[in-house]
Amino acid sequence: MPSSERANLPRWNGHQRGFFEIWFLVVLDPGGDRAWWLRYTLFTPAPGSGGEPRATMWAAAFDCASQDRPAVALKAIHPASAFSALPSGGVRIADSELTPGQCHGQVASGGHTIAWDLRFQGGHPGPVRREPRGTALLPLPTHVAHVHDDVTFEGTVTVDGERIDVKGAPGLQKHLWGHRRLEELTWLYCPRFREDPDARLEIMAVRAKRKRGHPQLSPIYLRTRGTEHTFHEVPNLLFTRVTSPASGELSFRAASATQAVEGRAWCDPRTLVGYAYRDPTGWDVLVAQSDVARCEVQRFSRPHPFAAWKPTEKLTSTVGALEFHGPAPMPGVRYIPWDGTALEAKDAPGDAEDEPALGMG
Repeated sequence: MPSSERANLPRWNGHQRGFFEIWFLVVLDPGGDRAWWLRYTLFTPAPGSGGEPRATMWAAAFDCASQDRPAVALKAIHPASAFSALPSGGVRIADSELTPGQCHGQVASGGHTIAWDLRFQGGHPGPVRREPRGTALLPLPTHVAHVHDDVTFEGTVTVDGERIDVKGAPGLQKHLWGHRRLEELTWLYCPRFREDPDARLEIMAVRAKRKRGHPQLSPIYLRTRGTEHTFHEVPNLLFTRVTSPASGELSFRAASATQAVEGRAWCDPRTLVGYAYRDPTGWDVLVAQSDVARCEVQRFSRPHPFAAWKPTEKLTSTVGALEFHGPAPMPGVRYIPWDGTALEAKDAPGDAEDEPALGMG
């Protein structure tokens, strides 16, 4: 079995309580105006936390050129018995499947429907690493496998009856599993840049707990013209910085001895949609997402550590995914509640004071 298929195999043994598992795909139209996000999930609550095990299909369609439908987000909730591991190395939830090199499915709720039938190929022959070396060996509460990176999607997506041909769409597929959610996370993924066809950028700023003393780690993976920069490795990881200066915006900075980078990413606020993700012990983290984000990157270099920095290259992208995970809703963003299947009519599920007792604030 290829290493990518092994990385996608379910970790749930059918009995664990207090466990979640996720397979998701990001499909970005090369023109930058459209994107699609598909998520196959399994969830079992911890003993005493209430609720029943479930398998859930999630789907979102983004279209920043649309005035009346800039973003559609839906869920379909099934019993855990609807989940099955396939002999091919894939997974099935109800009538939706993710198998090696392809996926199909449908989610309908709130008067909207998203259906997909996609194939993907190319990229790396196996999982890639975008975090510090040795991270996979640590007893972390959440594990992630970058199963398929830098792949190209072909096929169709149908949103509310409109069939869209997907051709040459860059994207990725990841597999996550664990027993506790991260309380704070920001993610940026840009697989296309105008100035450099080889350039790729992925940023993940995480804080396991938002209590005092828990540091934020911000690995920044950047590849330019075939060269992988080491901002995601120690010691350069210690000098990265990722912030969110405004709603729907991210800024970042990183440096090694002779290379540095700074930049920002942003999205049209109309394209942000939200979800409540449940921790197995019962509290929620709120996620705001847009997969039609823009990004600008400025690179700097110097011949030795004592020389002055000089700008060397500017990179721009209209193809990217942007996510913000935290305890409080983002202003103006509509969310799908944990037990809901469509976006709420109001702006957000509660306010910043309605935080879980675990202390996510």
